[in-house]
Order: sequence, then C-alpha cells, then structure tokens
Amino acid sequence: MPADAVMPAAQLLTDEQVRTFITDGYMQLNCGVSAEVNECIYNKLQYILHQEGNPGNNILAAVPEMYQVLNSPAIKGALASLLGPDYVLHPHRFVHNIEPAERDEEGVHIGKGSASFVGWHQDSHSPLARPRHHNLRYAMLLYYPQDTPIEMGPTQVIPATQYNGGIADEDKARGFQAPGPAGTCTIVHFDIVHGGSMNLADRTRHMAKFVFARVSEPTAPSWNCTEDGWHAPENHRAPADLSGVWENQWNWMVGKPERQVSTVRSGKQSIQELIEGWNTDGATRLRSIYRLAAIGEPAVAPLCAELARHTESPWTESAIVMENAAYALAALGTAAVPALAELLTHPNDWVKINALFALGEIGTRARDAVPAVVNCLQHANHHVVRTALDALGQMHAAEMALPQIRSLLTKSNPNWQEPLYRKWTGENQVRLNATMALLRTPHPSDEVLQIIAASLNDPCGCVGGFGVEALLRNPTMEGLSAALDYLMAHRWDNSLNRGIRTY
Repeated sequence: MPADAVMPAAQLLTDEQVRTFITDGYMQLNCGVSAEVNECIYNKLQYILHQEGNPGNNILAAVPEMYQVLNSPAIKGALASLLGPDYVLHPHRFVHNIEPAERDEEGVHIGKGSASFVGWHQDSHSPLARPRHHNLRYAMLLYYPQDTPIEMGPTQVIPATQYNGGIADEDKARGFQAPGPAGTCTIVHFDIVHGGSMNLADRTRHMAKFVFARVSEPTAPSWNCTEDGWHAPENHRAPADLSGVWENQWNWMVGKPERQVSTVRSGKQSIQELIEGWNTDGATRLRSIYRLAAIGEPAVAPLCAELARHTESPWTESAIVMENAAYALAALGTAAVPALAELLTHPNDWVKINALFALGEIGTRARDAVPAVVNCLQHANHHVVRTALDALGQMHAAEMALPQIRSLLTKSNPNWQEPLYRKWTGENQVRLNATMALLRTPHPSDEVLQIIAASLNDPCGCVGGFGVEALLRNPTMEGLSAALDYLMAHRWDNSLNRGIRTY
C-alpha cells in the first residue's frame, strides 16, 4: 500500500451484534482479505508446520501476511467494539493444524502430526494462569486460511458457556461445529467452551489462534451504539435466561457499571438462600450471584463472610475459577470496596486472591483500595502478587507502585524459580503481569517508560512483547530507540526456509 494511502475505516459492531456476543460468547465474520492472501497463508503454514515444526508464538514473524487479517477493517472494528479501541494483541498465538483422519480396525483417529485435539475445553492463559473473568477482558480470534466445511473439522463451540465454572454434560449436547469459507474468523470470549473436531477431508485444516486483551476500562460504548439500555437480542443461543448477568456486562461495557440492573429480581429469597442457591455450575449459580449483587450494600457483609470461609485454594497453572462470592462482590461495585480492602489483611492467601480479583474487576472505581493492593506486592506468594498486579493495572494505578514494580522486574526471587507449567516459573508470570499493569497506565510518565525499556530483554519473551507495545503507544526518543533496538535484535528473516535455503 502506498505511504500516502488511507486505511479503510474500522467496521464497528452494532448494538445487536454486541448484545448477541454478550449472551452467546462468540461471533463469526469474514476478515475480507483476498483469496490470494488466504492461499499464501495456507501454503506457508503447510510448509512451515510440515517441514520445520510449529513456530508457536513466532507464527506472525514466520507468516507476516496474517497481519493483513488482524488489521482488516472487519477484524479491527469487531475487536475495538468488544475490547475498546486501544486493545492489545497478546504475544501468545498458535496454529492448530488437524491432519486428515487415520482409519484402522479400531476406528477413526485424529491424523498424525495434528497440533490440536478433538474434545471440549476452556482455554488456559499463557504462560501461566489467570482468573476466569465474566467481564470481557480477553478474547480470542480463530482464523481459517482455507475453506473449512463440516467434514474438514472446524472448531466446535458451545454458545453461552463463557460464564460457566466448568463444562456440564448438558452443555456438551448444545455444541456445534463452526464451518466457514477461507478468511472466516470466529471471535470468542476467552472462557467459552470450545474444541477441535475430526478432519474427514483429504487436506490439512489450519486454524490460527490469536489472543487479545483489553487495556482501558470502558467509559463509553466503543461500537456503533444507538441505545445504551439493555434488552436481550432478538436471536441468541443461550439455553437459559441470564438477564441479570447479561445486563451487568452490558452496563459495564457502555461505561455505566453502577447503573441499577433492571432485569434482576430476587423474589422472596433471603441473602442466605441465594448464597446456598449457587452451589451448582449452571444457570442457578449465575442467577444467584447477580441477584446478590443487585441487592447492594446489605449483601456486602454476608458475601465477605462467605468468601472468608473458603480458605482452600484450587489454584492450578491453567486457569482459575474464583469463588462465587468474589464474582458477586465484583458485580456489586463500589459499595463493596471498603470491605474487600479489609479482606486483604486476612491471613489466608486464597481469600486475599479473591478479594484482589474482585477489586480488579471493579477497576478504577476501586481506587480507594489502591494502598492496600500495593501492600500485597510484598507478599511471599507469587499468586497473590500476580493478582495484585492485574488489579492495579485494571485500576489504572500501577504508577502508584513503581518502586515495588521496578523491584519485581529487576530483582530475582529465589522462591519463585520452580518450573510450574511448560517450564515457566512464577517469576516469569509476575514480570509479565507487571508489564501489563504498566501498559494499562494512562499517560505514563518517563519513569514508567524507562522501567519498561529496561525490562525488554527479560527471559520471558511476553514481557518484551508487551513492553514494545507500551513504548510504541507512548513514543519518546529514548523509548522508541529501545524498542527499535529490541526489534532489530529479534528480526526474523522469513525468506529463509529449512531445506530450501538457510543463509
């Protein structure tokens, strides 16, 4: 494209599209790139994955044509509508190839060399775990470079499972394959239940997965909004009425999180009865959580007491479902902030983590709790520190903890060096969360940018990835020089291929 060419405007979503995403957790659209671009991407993936091996997070450097997909007006508009105009592409990305199925006397099996599996799951974060959010803070884009009919094994999706605490058998019966022509992109809430399916065709099915994160807390709609009041979309695939959940998410996304949720009715149930009603993973659990949130201040003390009862941590390094009380207190909003700040002094780490999560979900409205959150950065448990860093980022308050964040990014903690998952350590994730917190700082000071620039070559590559993003968004001569030095050192010559030419 010529230097003076005007990029097409992003195609923002409509109210109805956003409402349907809130209820169903996914949407499909075509990126609109040419057939030649899709074919080029497919052919490069065929060569790289079969001759060189899956490059994982380096796939964009290996196949830069995929930037045309991510920068297309349809995709940029959809992501800006859902995650805000300053959303960020996560350094983690992966190509899931499913090879043609193999058959023997025992049946049909996924093809050898497939980098996917057939089965339902909710994704874990990378490199290590984060909580599962009801608020739309993370989304994934799943791109097909080839025509992907049913027989080719398209991604499967179970609509309206993004708020679930797990995968129920009754949900599995609602799953469906999501086929589409070349260029099809399925955008999903990060926590939706999905999975691969068997490829019964005679060529490889490629699907490139990209993760995106919200940077700023929503203060106004970021789509083509013509009415900011909630009502359910005309057509949705949710099996149960979760109006309270949906309206809460809508109010948050339009920048009015404290607006009274009109569709929640608690009936004659007491607070304790509602708390007892969430002991399931289905619609009853979700309705109870948001009915309690709608009660407001009278529910704060009972919810905090309930949260303090749960002291056994289920933390694993894949993804973590928070306690029901934490989701309720997060949805309740500013009335819960003082009590949540008080819970940060609780002796149990899991209680602290849940309180930090809830404060982070409340975001900038919880800034009165910032000093208490900053104190948690001194904690010996990196799970606590990681959650505190995320909370500070979502509060837009990382700049109030610069000495602590600088220390976390520069001083090694010998107790956080154990490989936990795929050889990543707790310290790796602490530093990633610290950099993301700084990235979420509005109008960062020179000191913030200097801290980011100094950490670009951290052993965890995601730190450098987010760091470069922050420096490019807030250009200074010093920051741009550091970013360019980093990018030059990490340059990938994609005209070289193993087996063809390597120098």
